[in-house]
Amino acid sequence: MFFWGSSAVFIRTLALSLPPEDSLAVRYALLSVINIGGLLWFGTWRIPKADWPRFLLAGIVGMAGYNWFVNAGFALVPAGVGTIITTVEPLMIALLAAAFLGEKLSRYVFAGVGMAMMGSVVLFWNDITSASPSGVPLRGIAYLLVCCAGWAIYTIVTKPLLDRYDSFTVTALTMLIAAPILIGAASEPVHVLAGKLSIRQWLEVVYLVLAAGIGGTLMWNYGAKHLTSTAAGTFLYLIPVVAVTSGALMLGEVVTVFIVVGGLLMLAGVAAAQFGPRLFRQP
Repeated sequence: MFFWGSSAVFIRTLALSLPPEDSLAVRYALLSVINIGGLLWFGTWRIPKADWPRFLLAGIVGMAGYNWFVNAGFALVPAGVGTIITTVEPLMIALLAAAFLGEKLSRYVFAGVGMAMMGSVVLFWNDITSASPSGVPLRGIAYLLVCCAGWAIYTIVTKPLLDRYDSFTVTALTMLIAAPILIGAASEPVHVLAGKLSIRQWLEVVYLVLAAGIGGTLMWNYGAKHLTSTAAGTFLYLIPVVAVTSGALMLGEVVTVFIVVGGLLMLAGVAAAQFGPRLFRQP
C-alpha cells in the first residue's frame, strides 16, 4: 500500500506532461522486458493449459481493465468524488470472495469496511462539497465502478493460482497479458514516446515500474496468498492515506483536519477487519 499510495505523487507529476495512456504504454513496455527476463531467469514461464484461462481473465479483465478504466475514470471525475466511488472496491472483493471462494463475512469485516468508507468521505470532504454533483459525468462514474470490479475479479481469480505458483510468476504473466492492450492504446509508438521523455520523467517512470508495478503487485499477490481476499481488500483503504501523506511531504500539499480524521478512521477500519476477530475472541 505504501508503494501504491506514494506512486500517486509521481502519477500526478507525470500526468502534467504525458497523457495517461502514453504513460501506461511506456511503463508496460518496460515492465514487459523485466517480466520476460525474470520468467526466463527463474524458469517459471511454463504453465499448464488448464491454468491459462484463469491467467487470461486476470490479465485482461483485472490488470488491463483496471488500469485503463481507472485512468479514464479519473480523467472525467473530480479526485475527491472519484476516490469515494472507488471505496466500493474492498466490498466488491469481499462479496466475490464469499460467493466464489466461500469466505465468511464476519461482523468485524463489515465494521471495518464501514469505518474505512466513512473515513474516505471525511478525508475528501472538501473535494466532495466543492464539486457539483450535476457536473460529475455518469460515464466517469461507470468507468471507476468497472475498474473496481476489474481489480476485485483479479484478486479472486488469482487466489487459486497463488496456491500453485509464486507471486512473481502470477504478477509477471498477468502483466504480460495486459501489456499488448495497454501499449496498443498509446497515441504514438512506444519508442517514439520513450525518446521524448526527460530525465525527470524517466525517473518517475522507473519508480512507477519498479515500486508500484513490480514491487506493489508482487507484495499484493503475496499478501493475498496468505490472507483471505476480504482481509486483503481492506488494506486498499490505506492507499489514500499514504497518497495524502506523500503529497504533503513531497509536493507541499496542505494537510487539513479532515485529512487527519479521515486517515485515522481508515486505519481503524483496516485494523478492525484484520485484527478484530483475534482481539475480541472469547476465552
